[in-house]
Amino acid sequence: MIIPIIIRALLEEESVIISGFGTFSVQHNPSRIQDDIVFPPQVIVAFEYAKEADGFNFVSKLSQWKQIRIDEAQTEITEWVNLLEKGLESNKTVFFDDFGTFSKDSNGKIVFQGVAHSQFNIENEGLEPIVLPLVEDVATHTKPKKDKRDVLVKKRRKREWVWFSITIAATIILLLGLFYKESLFNLFIKNAVNEIIIDTPDIPLVAEIDSNNLDTVSEEVIEEIVDKPEVNVASKPVPFEATNDKYVPYREGYYYVIAGSFAKEEDALRHIQQKKLDKYSAKIVVQPTNSRHRVCIGVFDNEKDAVNFAALIDKNYWVLK
Repeated sequence: MIIPIIIRALLEEESVIISGFGTFSVQHNPSRIQDDIVFPPQVIVAFEYAKEADGFNFVSKLSQWKQIRIDEAQTEITEWVNLLEKGLESNKTVFFDDFGTFSKDSNGKIVFQGVAHSQFNIENEGLEPIVLPLVEDVATHTKPKKDKRDVLVKKRRKREWVWFSITIAATIILLLGLFYKESLFNLFIKNAVNEIIIDTPDIPLVAEIDSNNLDTVSEEVIEEIVDKPEVNVASKPVPFEATNDKYVPYREGYYYVIAGSFAKEEDALRHIQQKKLDKYSAKIVVQPTNSRHRVCIGVFDNEKDAVNFAALIDKNYWVLK
């Protein structure tokens, strides 16, 4: 199924191009007011149809994540696109649960209406639409009767002021939440990672493996490798923190073997315990440009060794570079 792969790719990048079909992207919709209801901000998937689109990067990701050849990945994508186009020939719409609806406009161009996917709206979780109360004029019997047109104008202005005030308040609360979240992250996580980078001596991660003869490596050899963190897996020593800290900083030029990617830190730590990844000195990769919590079991200074090591441990593991 292509849809889960598209969602997974969009969690890492802002857009995904499908060859001969178009571009999916992440669309951030701010809060809005409609019919006396304040709707919270939403993140949905948008789509722009383009037959000339070239999406080799997505083909490569599909090949890597499903452990299939490039040509097989391209064939699978092409078959999905053909099936969707054929479905729109006999139906007005084609709907995918928790993703969105495809249809055709009057010119025969494919259009898409996305829905709010839970994985893209973690920060907005719990926010519900707010129904605005009606503001009425309360007149005492001692006051003279007012022109009905003046009363209606004042009511309308009061309602508009209430809507405006609620929207401003909601926006300020959202911005403050995002600001303090980022500030706390910088204070307690990034500073700690910087201290580790500066103060911790470089310690090699795992033993050297002949990448051309991986089939001859037994499970006992692998266990021996992960139990000896003082030996290199690559041609150069690759640093890994020599502390009990659960984080490892992301550095350009290195390749990280990832055993799982999670939106929440507690899920990542639970994954380490359930999969018994402590024997690999598993840590969570801290990447300032990405909020995902990725479980890392090895760091390499070249992609080939990283890919071979990942395949040797579990074919579902992948390499962050």
